[in-house]
Amino acid sequence: MFGKKVSLDKIVVLVIFSFLAITLITFFKSALELEDAEQAYYSQWLRWGYDDQPPLYTWLQYGFNNIFGVGKLAFSSLRGALFAGTLLLLYKFSGLRIKDADKSKLAVLALVLVPVYIDFTFRRLSHTSLLCFSVVASYYCIQVLIARKSIINYLLLGLFVGVGMMSKYNYIFFLVTFALVVLWDKELRAIVFNPKILVSVFVSALIVAPHIYWLLGPGEFQTFLASSVEEKIGIEEAEFGFSFLPILIYLKGLFVLMFPFLVVLCFGYFSKYVSFNKLKFNWLVKMFFTQLMVLGLFFLIFQSKKIETRWLLPLFIPFVILLTESVSFKNVQKSVAVGYWVFIGAIVIQTIRTPIEKVFKIPSSVHFGFESISRKLHQNYDDYQWVLPNVTYAGNLRLLHPERTILSADDYSLTGLELQYERTVEITIDQSVVKQTTPVDSLIGFGKEKENLYFYSN
Repeated sequence: MFGKKVSLDKIVVLVIFSFLAITLITFFKSALELEDAEQAYYSQWLRWGYDDQPPLYTWLQYGFNNIFGVGKLAFSSLRGALFAGTLLLLYKFSGLRIKDADKSKLAVLALVLVPVYIDFTFRRLSHTSLLCFSVVASYYCIQVLIARKSIINYLLLGLFVGVGMMSKYNYIFFLVTFALVVLWDKELRAIVFNPKILVSVFVSALIVAPHIYWLLGPGEFQTFLASSVEEKIGIEEAEFGFSFLPILIYLKGLFVLMFPFLVVLCFGYFSKYVSFNKLKFNWLVKMFFTQLMVLGLFFLIFQSKKIETRWLLPLFIPFVILLTESVSFKNVQKSVAVGYWVFIGAIVIQTIRTPIEKVFKIPSSVHFGFESISRKLHQNYDDYQWVLPNVTYAGNLRLLHPERTILSADDYSLTGLELQYERTVEITIDQSVVKQTTPVDSLIGFGKEKENLYFYSN
């Protein structure tokens, strides 16, 4: 019993340490990361939609801002809570499927082998972090419903489906995969063809419906969304007809996602430390292969030229449990101990990475603050409405001036806002886009990219 308690405490310590480290890292940065800057800007308002992502993350950020104020603590603590929450839910899900208490912890510890998770998600990702949490929560609810089909469990499933849809549009790939597996898995059919599923449908529809109306309604915001998706995945007019290249790009992305796992497993197998088990063809295995197929078909049909590993991460993160189930370890307790300290070491490295970059003058955009723009605007244009060239600039300026409403020139979803000031000063990076020939002010060589900023007023 004492051994079990110590193992559990290790996971709890890992979760708490991760949360504190994510919160601490941001104070080493002179400027906000792209995602935090976006949230600093968009969380000025409560809307039914923002940019090309659903609004839930920004609503949560709005709440954190009201609790902690508009500052680095509010932005980093939300990401830290989602990171920690994902670890805890994955641990709970693993515990339901793997009866060995020590081995079930390895599913959590294995995430240190996912570079995009321990790096990008740990340091900066916002909506992707919320999607990771939502997908893991959805799989956990399915596992719980297989064991007990209660109203409260169906209520939780509906809640997390709604949260998933409102976290990131990629969640639809999980729903499509789930719907397909329902057709040939009796355990999932028993969940779906139960009258209580109406509770899940009602709750999720209640959460999602207002945003769907905003997206498909009179504002026609879905047009911008479609163009944004096309740009992100690199859809271009096919000059050479249909190609299977997207499948190769997709497989490359999967390989990058799984490469550290393959290296560790190969080393363990040839050193006779691990052996492989034969998995039963259960619902989770079916979800894995169907998810592979659904994403592959999507990228193939739309002839995607670009596939990022961070897009794949949330949809495949629950399947680290399959990996854990498929492997037997010579010494599970030792594997847990090693994995725990490796995870702690990775967190420490991520925490000290930013100050080390600063000491050794390694170029990074987060080391260039926006104080010079702030001083110029405050001294010369304090009674103007400030319009920045993009949300990264606008978010960082709002961090320095949380009392002001700051606008961004690339915010397509901003409509009908009553301006605070009669006069406007707009900053642009490209002089050619402004009809006025003579700027009233300028700031030359700003930031890491040495951008030239020009000020125009009316």
